[in-house]
Amino acid sequence: MTESNGANAPTELDIEAARWFFQNSVDIFLLVRGGAISRINPAWTELTGWAAEETIGRSIDDFIHADDKETVHDLIARLIVEGHARAEHRLLRKDGGYLWMRSCVKRGSDGGAIVVLEDVTHEHQRAARSADAARTNDLLREAAGVFIWRFDPDTGLYDIDPDLSKAGDRGASGSRTITGQQMNDEVHPDDQKRMGEALYATLVTGEPQVIEYRHFRAEDGGWARLRAAWRGLRKLDSGRWAILGLTQDVSEVAEARDAAIEAAEAKAQFLANMSHEIRTPMNGVLGVLHLLRKETLSDDGRRLLDEAVGCGQMLAELLNDVIDFSKIEAGRLEFTPEAVDPAALLASVAGLLRPQTEVRDLWLNIHVEPDLGWASVDPVRVRQILFNLIGNAVKFTETGGVDARVRRVEHPDGSRLRFEIADTGVGIAADDQADLFQRFHQADGSTTRRFGGSGLGLAISRRLAELMGGEVGFESQAGQGSTFWMEIVAPTAAPRLAETDEAEALLDGLRVLVVEDNPTNRMIATRLLEELGASVETAEDGLKGVEAAQRSAFDMVFMDIQMPVMDGVEATRRIRSLTTPIANVPIVAMTANALSHQTDAYLAAGMTGFVSKPLSPTALVAQIAAVLAAPDAAAAAA
Repeated sequence: MTESNGANAPTELDIEAARWFFQNSVDIFLLVRGGAISRINPAWTELTGWAAEETIGRSIDDFIHADDKETVHDLIARLIVEGHARAEHRLLRKDGGYLWMRSCVKRGSDGGAIVVLEDVTHEHQRAARSADAARTNDLLREAAGVFIWRFDPDTGLYDIDPDLSKAGDRGASGSRTITGQQMNDEVHPDDQKRMGEALYATLVTGEPQVIEYRHFRAEDGGWARLRAAWRGLRKLDSGRWAILGLTQDVSEVAEARDAAIEAAEAKAQFLANMSHEIRTPMNGVLGVLHLLRKETLSDDGRRLLDEAVGCGQMLAELLNDVIDFSKIEAGRLEFTPEAVDPAALLASVAGLLRPQTEVRDLWLNIHVEPDLGWASVDPVRVRQILFNLIGNAVKFTETGGVDARVRRVEHPDGSRLRFEIADTGVGIAADDQADLFQRFHQADGSTTRRFGGSGLGLAISRRLAELMGGEVGFESQAGQGSTFWMEIVAPTAAPRLAETDEAEALLDGLRVLVVEDNPTNRMIATRLLEELGASVETAEDGLKGVEAAQRSAFDMVFMDIQMPVMDGVEATRRIRSLTTPIANVPIVAMTANALSHQTDAYLAAGMTGFVSKPLSPTALVAQIAAVLAAPDAAAAAA
């Protein structure tokens, strides 16, 4: 290796190094003379795909993006004046794509140019993604009212972007830094404690929190409804966590939610009112019909009476469907499991429906698995489902009949009862099967359909079964009948002791007060209770009921709820406040307002139980028996 005698002359090592860099650089090196490319290094071909024979002799302008040609022309102009220049532009690849290049150009001593091209495509892509993210953030702020913030517990400062004080102004931008006290002052006083406790929990543990609160809105002095979600970002030397949060203005959503809640409450109130208005006259109709069963009638009169009772019960069932579905939607449906004989329960439901099959020459057979035993279930809800499934089977069967079966099956979640209702009826077309359990749906929805019903029965049955840990399903073919089945969780239970008292003597020798404003309902309740052996006195409203309770001794009180002068709830409170023994007697609500939250209020007011209108002799007897069986009631009646 030799050195050059000139101070600035390149050595052989310099020349070798330059040659090595030219051949091995990851950047592109070009020599340009007379506007044409005269030499390239291998990086050119590796990055662009253009071979040497496709490049040498061509103008550099041939490889520049059309939108960047002006940029390159400016670069050449500066090169001529200054001897060097820099610019960024796009370079054409052989496959038709483009690379972003950073050009560094130096004028050579022979008038040519040395060009170094650095690939900066990834930098531009990152910049583009960053710009997209910024635009997305802007869109979130403008369209959804989203705010990003950080809190440093060591300094006690919030860094907020954009300004939270402009919540509700969807076009707000900019940021600010405020103290924790300033932030707290802008939170609604009723929400400050809850907000502070949630923030403190994250400061200590770093765990995420989500909270809704009200924030002061400066432009109109109102309160924005905000939803904030935050979590610990990193643990500081102080042991506390720095916090990163995201807050969204949900004022419109919250207002819509409040409106929906108000609408639901209005719907519930309407349903309660309609329930009362319908049940009150129905109680009169069905009560009189039940009383007529005790009268001497001709065979034809007895048949007409049975038809009227059946129609009245159907009306009551439709009303119960609507009310039960409302309870289910509101999450207010309650279950009371007790020891039940499933075979007897199935037989009792079939017995109610057998008259319908006999007049149409249909069979209705019961099949019970041997040694089925007793089970712990809610008999009212199971009976409701079976009444619906068997009733549908009978209703949609024109020839043949219905077989109802019950057996035990084992399931991962415990022992279950499985009921199967098979009919030889009209069946269900494949197109109608998917929507069969939808509310208000009937397979035959035309105005000339042959079969009635609310369209709620199957939807209610499925939901009831699900709430009891089970399910309802079916198999069917059009014209070949259907088999509906129900499974519910039903632990085995010890048989209940048989009742020995006759219903007719249930109230024998007891004095009963009936407080009811409707004359027909007073008469019906009086007759039904007298048939159970009671001596009955009546009062027309709650105030007169309280006066009667103060005047005479009674063993039991039956109290209507909606009455003029004084309602049944207030009358119950007044009786309970008396200092005489009447204050402790059983008080049973007789009410058309039978929704769950209403009956809860009756019990909270001091009532012992309730029976819903229209009054059923069976339900009345069952409620009286339950009330008298309670220790407190037995002591009061003694």
